[in-house]
Amino acid sequence: MTAEPASGSQILSAMLWAAAASALFAFMWVLPKLVGANVPAVQVAFLRYMAGAVCIAPFFITEVIRRTPGPVIEGSGRSLFVLHAARSACSVGALVFGVYAVTSIPLANVQAIAMTNGVFTMLFAVLFLHERAGWREIVAGVVALVGAIIVAGPGTVGAAGWAVLGVLAAFGQAVTWGGEVVLLRATAARESASRILFKVNILAAIMVLVIGVWFWDDMNMDTFLLIAAMGPVAIVGQVCNIRAFRIADATSLVPVRYTGILFAAIFGLLIFDEWPDASAIFGAVLIVGGAMWLALRPKS
Repeated sequence: MTAEPASGSQILSAMLWAAAASALFAFMWVLPKLVGANVPAVQVAFLRYMAGAVCIAPFFITEVIRRTPGPVIEGSGRSLFVLHAARSACSVGALVFGVYAVTSIPLANVQAIAMTNGVFTMLFAVLFLHERAGWREIVAGVVALVGAIIVAGPGTVGAAGWAVLGVLAAFGQAVTWGGEVVLLRATAARESASRILFKVNILAAIMVLVIGVWFWDDMNMDTFLLIAAMGPVAIVGQVCNIRAFRIADATSLVPVRYTGILFAAIFGLLIFDEWPDASAIFGAVLIVGGAMWLALRPKS
């Protein structure tokens, strides 16, 4: 029995939830940029994941106490833990790369380059999930990557100059984010959202702590609160996404996802006085166009 299609008002509601999520995730990257490069990226990552774990812990503990049963999936034991650990590693990589990138180049440029994660998701899905990619997928991926190269060009970083490492970090974020999405596909149906979020945040915090303890710097309370706020902002953003996808299917919400570039540009302009130039706008259009063509391809 198939589910009834969402009505117009339901789709509008889902799009508003998805837009709220995009705005929250774009704002999350404002916080480490406000702190600047004075705090090591691994330290930022640890505080973000610990704050996220603390936010989701009450829901996880309540579920454990109530012994709420999860979906029964074959091979959910050790293999599931390995998948969670791999996803945590990709999430840590995406966050560390992202923190470095936003402190080196304009926020909107980082967000635009990061949005090419769909191309790398497709690539990893072909390599590891044995999905097929045709000419449409290849052309869409090439268009999005060309757009990212234009966004990454020296003419788009304004006063920041040709920040090569910042650009490379933004591409690193896109690659690791693509890996995280593929791993999310492999684990999403095996456990509840609260269990997955708690485990991933705790595992990520432990991974970062092992490295971050060697780079730990003292910080004042204002800096601590700004960084720690990334955790609850990310959790609320994930809740908004969950609400959106419970109402409408992913295809209907694809265009809304790319409003993250617009929100990042607005935050960059209002908070950091970062004005995007023509090449940055043109590159972002190519990224959105290629990624949307890829996401909206006919399903076989």
